[in-house]
Amino acid sequence: MAPHTTLTPRQLTLAILVVAAGGAMGTLLRDLALRIDSTHWYRQFVGTSGWPSRVPWILALINVVGVYFATVALKGPLVRNDPNNLTRLVIITGFFGGFTSYSSLYVSLGSIWHVSVPGALLAALTAVLSGVAAAWLGARSWAK
Repeated sequence: MAPHTTLTPRQLTLAILVVAAGGAMGTLLRDLALRIDSTHWYRQFVGTSGWPSRVPWILALINVVGVYFATVALKGPLVRNDPNNLTRLVIITGFFGGFTSYSSLYVSLGSIWHVSVPGALLAALTAVLSGVAAAWLGARSWAK
């Protein structure tokens, strides 16, 4: 698709379909990864009580990995692609939009907040900073 700010109805329909397809694939992969979380393998490190036990650690890891690879794609093979390009839409908006879920991570902050306000603030700050760090590392991986 050529660079422009408006899409024809056909282009918009196609864009919606590829974003939905990519989002479905990303969400499915996230769901499969979250099933690892149900084993609670990390309990030996964070314990079974207190605010660290309420952090969805696998989701936090999924978000960091998703931000890293989305940034790698945007700085590398998709760097010159128009935001309306179908490849960019299916990969970035669709797949990585479905794969990552900062909103779900922040919903968990409510249960952490009731146990420890400082813990909830630390978890929120860590989520933001780890995302920024992952984006920085992803961008640096294509730096010359």
